[in-house]
Amino acid sequence: MRRLPLLILFCLLATLACASPADAGHNLQPPPPGRDPAKEQPIYDRLAKINAEAVPIFQEATRAMDAGDLAAAKRGYEQVLVLAPDFPDALRRMSYVEIRLGNVETGLQRARQAYAADNTPYNQIALAQALLATKDKSKATEALSLAKAAIKALSDDENANLILLQAGLVNDDIAVIRQASTTLVKVAPDNPNGHFFAGLIAAEDGNWEKAEQEILLSRQLGMPADLVQKALDSGIASQARLYRWLRWGAYAVVAWLGGMVVLFLLGALLSTLTLAAVRRQQDMAEFKVGAAERAVRILYAAVIALTSIYFYISIPLLILIVAAAAGGIFYIFVRIGRIPVKLALMIGLAALYTMYAVIRSVFTRVKEAEPGRLLTCEEAPQLWALTEEVARRVSTRPVDAVYVTPAAEIAVTERGSLLQKLRGIGQRCLILGLGALSDMTQGEFKAILAHEYGHFYNRDTAGGNLALQVRVSMHRMAYHLAANGLANWYNPAWLFVNGFYRIFLRITLGASRLQEILADRYAAVAYGVRNFTDGLLRIVRQSLAFDVQLGLEVEQAVSQRRLLHNLYTLPAVESGEQREKLEKSLDEVLSRPTSPYASHPAVQERIRLLQPLASTYSAWGDQETVWSLLPNADALQKEMTAIVQDNVNQHYAAVPAQP
Repeated sequence: MRRLPLLILFCLLATLACASPADAGHNLQPPPPGRDPAKEQPIYDRLAKINAEAVPIFQEATRAMDAGDLAAAKRGYEQVLVLAPDFPDALRRMSYVEIRLGNVETGLQRARQAYAADNTPYNQIALAQALLATKDKSKATEALSLAKAAIKALSDDENANLILLQAGLVNDDIAVIRQASTTLVKVAPDNPNGHFFAGLIAAEDGNWEKAEQEILLSRQLGMPADLVQKALDSGIASQARLYRWLRWGAYAVVAWLGGMVVLFLLGALLSTLTLAAVRRQQDMAEFKVGAAERAVRILYAAVIALTSIYFYISIPLLILIVAAAAGGIFYIFVRIGRIPVKLALMIGLAALYTMYAVIRSVFTRVKEAEPGRLLTCEEAPQLWALTEEVARRVSTRPVDAVYVTPAAEIAVTERGSLLQKLRGIGQRCLILGLGALSDMTQGEFKAILAHEYGHFYNRDTAGGNLALQVRVSMHRMAYHLAANGLANWYNPAWLFVNGFYRIFLRITLGASRLQEILADRYAAVAYGVRNFTDGLLRIVRQSLAFDVQLGLEVEQAVSQRRLLHNLYTLPAVESGEQREKLEKSLDEVLSRPTSPYASHPAVQERIRLLQPLASTYSAWGDQETVWSLLPNADALQKEMTAIVQDNVNQHYAAVPAQP
């Protein structure tokens, strides 16, 4: 970054400081201090050896000088010089008086006489001050040399450092200004000059906040306000403000990222606690959540709520980061003196659309749609009776609606507002995928349904609105960024959504796995471990088999330009290649370990956790198939096949198949 043009400012300030001898005394002289007896006594002793009568006159002249009575001081020192000719201390102090009276040349002459009589550091400083008071640039170098020589012995002397500072200003020597101002701040912290020029040096070094702080302090200590304001207006105040914002912004970003790390660690900790809680031995099968499991559930609920709120808190900061990044790039263009118009336009548009995508994602709302084809009680009274039986077994309210879908799935959901769900009056829905029902017994189906009712019993579906809204918002944000080519590693919004989504999934899916484990336990308690594990394995196998069957049927139907056959009466997969593919997929699913980003525990883990449970349920009479519960099974199969047919037609956009 380009520094403040301090040499020009130094010259200006040096001119102001040396505008007149009186001004010089005002700006760069400390206020008359009380004389140090330890330093004064040697002077009196030397003078007494020459003429003892001159000592009281010398003392009175010094008191007059310190009091500002320069005429009396001049008369006194003249008398001393009559009694003790060429006494160097009288000559030195006489030079101070003459300069302050405006007799610069006389003062310079007296200073040279003092230096010639005794070249002590004090006389070197006096001569340097007199040379500077002449405002003759040709004498500035000599003044600087004398001040440098004197400061070696008078490094802690306030007046010596002030003269060195003035010599550095007149000679545009930043190193000397730095040395003198730094020393003045230490040895004379109440002197405004040291702080003022220390601030200018800090600005030259790019330490803008320190520069502003030192200059403002100098005003409090007595530096003229107009001089302080000129320095601040030269760019120090604006740069300090900018760097202060950047520092605060950096702190905010670090705290923000630290919060994300804390959330990640909480997710990992809860995952560990979940495994420890559910792996505790529970031999007796009962509808009961253990104390440890209950505590983990409460913690998960709190952390999920905190994480969801954290997402919305992050949005304003994310927008500011994107805007700051774009602004920083434009600032670099300005500093280098060349603005690539096309690149700048692309960056501006990318930043604007990124912010638009971020803001738009916040206002994305989850729209509840019909999850499938509604199946009324009149169409399948036996199925509805079974759902009520299972609800009584699990001691919860039965479903209010049953929806049929073409897929291989069995699930429950709860529709309605958050308040309705929390009050337990939301619409409970069973989603029954016909693809999962092949050869499934009613005993297995009851156990699977008991698992789903376990979610209702534990109120798993009651408080997920906020988490679902956050997930949808992140999906929309990621989609809009990716669709417009903004999913890049250097886009802050993409980095955020990519990283936060992983943290959010790790936490919410960890809670989901705990919910699944507890729901498994309810199913095993209600209808036996065997029924549930057989039903679980059947759904896993059937979902894979149905996908293979569906893929083959669609491929053949498209190639033969015909309508799909009934998807639920297709022949079993028996060909060598397809069978081998199916078995391989099944082995992979069954051997797959539990992932931190999986909504369900691994199948084998779920089965293993249930094995110690003992259930008294008798499975007698549960061997009938689920299809027998649906009097209109053929009609439902045709409807679901027709839905898939419509999707195939839309996907392939082919010539209509021949019936």
